[in-house]
Amino acid sequence: MKSSEKILEKLNNLLIMNYGVEKVYLEALELATDDNLKAFFRERGFERNEFGRQLRAEIEKLNGKPKHFGNLSSGLNNIWLNLKNHLLLNNESELMDEIYKLKELTIDRYNMLLMEINLPLSVCKILMKQRDSVYSHMNAMKRQEEFVV
Repeated sequence: MKSSEKILEKLNNLLIMNYGVEKVYLEALELATDDNLKAFFRERGFERNEFGRQLRAEIEKLNGKPKHFGNLSSGLNNIWLNLKNHLLLNNESELMDEIYKLKELTIDRYNMLLMEINLPLSVCKILMKQRDSVYSHMNAMKRQEEFVV
């Protein structure tokens, strides 16, 4: 497999993961009863939609065909089920832990792709910007949690 095909495949996998995370956030938005949580899920869902739009554009610039949404990966599906249960049980502490796990999973996927050899600079910049945005929100959650405790 050529390097460009490998990069396109990994970009498409990241795109599908972002579709999945967006879906998790939007479904959580429907289940949430707290206005702050609703705003959080709405903002994060919008952010992931924007990430997906940017990734699709980069895939197309590399003469690839963006893949459409597939099934949730097992790791993402497990996080969604746990997140859903904590939302229904109104268990905010455990809910935040699941959101944190979701963000860690995302950052790991971005880092794996960023280690790819011959990654075009424009792709690298977008991936770093998106990863850093997720990381920033994760750190803000951690700071807020420490402040509350």
